Amino acid sequence: MKATNVESLFGLMDEAIRLLQTEAELSYIEALAETLENLSFGGKAQQVEGLPSDDAVKRLDSLYKKMNLDTLDKEIIRKSIQLTFIRATKEDKLQMNHQMTPDTIAYLIAYFIGEIKKNKTEKLHVSDLAAGTGNLLNIVLAHLEGRGNEVTADAVDNDDLLISLAANSGSLLGLSDKIHYTHSDSLQELLIEPSDIVVSDFPVGYYPVNERAKNYKTAFSEGNSFAHFLMFEQNVNYLKESGWGVFIVPSDIFETDKSSVLMGWLKENVHIQAFLSLPAELFHKNGMKKSIIIVQKNGEKSIQAKQVLLGEIPDLKNAQKMQSFLDIFHNWSAKMI
Repeated sequence: MKATNVESLFGLMDEAIRLLQTEAELSYIEALAETLENLSFGGKAQQVEGLPSDDAVKRLDSLYKKMNLDTLDKEIIRKSIQLTFIRATKEDKLQMNHQMTPDTIAYLIAYFIGEIKKNKTEKLHVSDLAAGTGNLLNIVLAHLEGRGNEVTADAVDNDDLLISLAANSGSLLGLSDKIHYTHSDSLQELLIEPSDIVVSDFPVGYYPVNERAKNYKTAFSEGNSFAHFLMFEQNVNYLKESGWGVFIVPSDIFETDKSSVLMGWLKENVHIQAFLSLPAELFHKNGMKKSIIIVQKNGEKSIQAKQVLLGEIPDLKNAQKMQSFLDIFHNWSAKMI
């Protein structure tokens, strides 16, 4: 039976991934990456040195055909891919920095950008320098394009498996002609276009390459520097003047004994327009709580909001409180920006 919805497509994808996983002795995420690559290039299983077996190739090709990707809505495809990655996260016990930005947060960021960039016919270039699987970037682009904007994008990640997942997911979603994918350490010099908007779910922790880190003003004078401080600076480096950055950061980013390093740099280069804590319900541990920060790079058209929007985003499942919050954000952006 052919796939008609998220549940049926996910079931077929999961079956194909597990078959490939067993045949080629791969982890779930490796089999997922190979599955998406097969689907992106003609929907045919690739055989290397006799693996998978001839019988498995026939079964895989049959499963790929049943997925019916040519006729399914792109959102069904995106959600199904997301479910397979969530399964990979659990089965392969992926580290926190490799996990996908949840839909709920990505849609919220897309809404914020839509409110900030009010011109629905403007051509926009968007970048994500920690793109991972591309879920955050894909949702933002779909939102902007859906309301009328012409969009292009750059996606960068230092993990070859994740950028492969992002590129092949993008291909299946019809985004290949809009997004340029780069496999690189994002803190190297990048051959990408300056952006109108940058979005990113920053990797959190220490950056091990001190020789490279010393090129950044947010680096520490001694020892390893915070990767999320350096990424903040690098993202702004690739913003156009007066461009906007919307980032997911640790909620305590301004509360550590090293925060003055970042704050000093921010004051010289951007306007902090909003800092909004994400609901505690989204995080398993208090220490992992995150927030969304919205900044605007200094430039002729940049304006510091008269009132920086500070607060907590309510439980996303509470429709009434959430609508009230969205109204507050809408009114704030209309008056302040």
